[in-house]
Order: sequence, then structure tokens, then C-alpha cells
Amino acid sequence: MLELGEFPYAGVPCWTGRTERWVTFTVPVAYAARYDTDVRAAMPGNPISLKALVRVAQARARYADHGTGRNSRPSNERLAADTGLSVRTVQRADTALRLLGVATEVLRGRQRTRAERYAAWRVGDRGRGWASVWALHDQPFIHRFVHKLGLLSSHPEGSPLGDKNSGQEMVTTGRHRRSGASSRAAMRRARPDAGGLALATAWRADPHAPPWATRYRPAAWAALLAGPAAHGWTARDVNALITDWAGVGHWLPGAPHRPIGLVGAILAWHGVERLGERPAALEEAREATELAAARARVAAQPVERANHEQARAAGRAALGGAGHTAARAAAAAAARRAAARRIADDHAAEAVRTARVAAARDGYRRR
Repeated sequence: MLELGEFPYAGVPCWTGRTERWVTFTVPVAYAARYDTDVRAAMPGNPISLKALVRVAQARARYADHGTGRNSRPSNERLAADTGLSVRTVQRADTALRLLGVATEVLRGRQRTRAERYAAWRVGDRGRGWASVWALHDQPFIHRFVHKLGLLSSHPEGSPLGDKNSGQEMVTTGRHRRSGASSRAAMRRARPDAGGLALATAWRADPHAPPWATRYRPAAWAALLAGPAAHGWTARDVNALITDWAGVGHWLPGAPHRPIGLVGAILAWHGVERLGERPAALEEAREATELAAARARVAAQPVERANHEQARAAGRAALGGAGHTAARAAAAAAARRAAARRIADDHAAEAVRTARVAAARDGYRRR
């Protein structure tokens, strides 16, 4: 078994009321006080209900040290089997417990080394990794929150909260009751902006979009991209704006912690009052001009081809005309005259050579 000792827990508090108090009091009060402010914004599109959170918390608390709340190390699969929930729900619950400040992941799970696996196998443990180690604890703000709302007097024997998906109703609503239909309508989420949703869907599907754009669903991006969508932005405009941001020297992480926050900062840098100035507008105008010129060239090609064929036909027709026939006859006559001159010159040269040879022979004989 992996022993941690006391050093990893330095600075991590312990729980004060042990398992029952932490599950029925600490976790529900923290959920009511901080879920909407600290958890919902950090887990967009991944809500966790109080009922599921308490079930996972209760299952995790059973594996913690009874007196301190430390050394809770069940695997996610073990917690899923104990609670009947999915592993993904268990993971969301762990994230929520950490964000609520009532649990700390002291040691993150990892694969065992070869030596650790051999040592574990010798005692019959066939596991190939170590589960995460958690410390479950209280937070001082919980007591101030409870006394401020007077929750202890109304619920002295158990959990101060009902089984709600959010603590908003207990904290902010009045004493009057709403009808069932109006209550359900009030709890219904607002419909995402249609333009922002369409732009987000197109941007996430664009092959040039950064890979972290798909970490959130289109509905999560809809509110942020509603303004650009209203001004006719496209997926190319969003990509061009991100490129401009990096091009002027801003740091663009490969895997940002909160992509929505990063895109919001980039849009703020561009300026809300300048949303009408689409980042890709100039590039698209240049490409449109080049495309129009190319189409004009293509459209002019049939006319040029027809003119060329007409010129060739006129040239062929001119070959049999009177002027061309006369020119060919004159050229043939000139060729004949030139040939006759060459023949006459050859005969004269031959006569000169013959005369010289005969004179040379007569002189040789006289000697």
C-alpha cells in the first residue's frame, strides 16, 4: 500500500464532525453557498445535482480516516459501483467537491512502476495503478454562512438543505409558493441565441479552428458569439481574429484552461464597438476580386478563340487569291532566273579551267 505520511497533508485541514456531519452538513451548505458562483461557471455544460453530489460524498467519506477525513483513496470505478452512478458523474462530483473547498486531491492517481507492481502482486494486488488520494475537510466560511442565514435553528437534526439542483431557491426566493407550472417555467433554462449557436456550430466544424474549440458544446459558445453573429461574422472571422491576436505578440496557449474566457478576452481586445469590422473582410474582398478577374478571363476565352479561328480561316482563304498566285508565280520566275544564272556561271568557270589546263599542257610539251 502506498503510504503518504504527514508531509503531503501539510496545510490541508481536517474535518471536525467526522463522516455524518461532513456529508449531511458541510457538503450541502457549501453547495448552497458556492455552487452558482464557483462551480457552475467552472463546469459549463456539466452540472451536478445536490443529490448526486451527496451520494458520491457519502461513498467517498466511507473510505476516509474516521478521525481526520484524510486518506480517501477509492477508485472512480469503485465509487460508481457504490453509488450506482456513472464514472463521469463521479468525476464531476469530485471536481465540484474540490471547487466547493470541502475536499483536496492530495495525490493524483498514476500508473504504478514496475517495482511497485511486482511488490503488489506478491500480496495478491493485481492493480496497475494508484487511485487519487483525497482529504475531506471543512471550511470556515460554512459556519459564518449558516449562522447568517439562521439554518441551524430550523434544521438541528440533519441536513439544512433539501434535495435541489441548486442552492439559489433556498437563499434568494421569498416565502410565497409558486404554482407548479410557473415554477417549472422559471427553472427552465433560456434558449441559446440562434445566431451565436449557428456561428459556434460552424466554427467548431471548421478545419482551421483551434482544437480546443470543441471542448465546449455549441450552446456554451452561443452567448459569447451572439454579438459577432449579429454583425455577420463567420467561422473564418473568428479564426482570423485569433490569428491577429497571436500576430501582435499576445501569447496563445495550445491548451487554454478556459477557452471561453480566452475568446472573450480576444473579443474585448478587438472591441465591442468594432464588431462591425469583420477581421476577414479585407481578405475575402481581395479573394473576391481575384475570383472575378479569373472568371472574366475564362469568359473571354471563347471570344478570343473565335477571333483566332476567324483569322486562320481568312489566312487559308487568302492562299488561293489572285495576289497570292501572282506572288507565287513571281517567286517561281525569280527562282528560275537565279538557277539559270548559277548554271551559266558554272559553265563559264568550267571553260576557264579547261583553257588553263590546255595552256599548261602545251607549255609542258614545248620543253
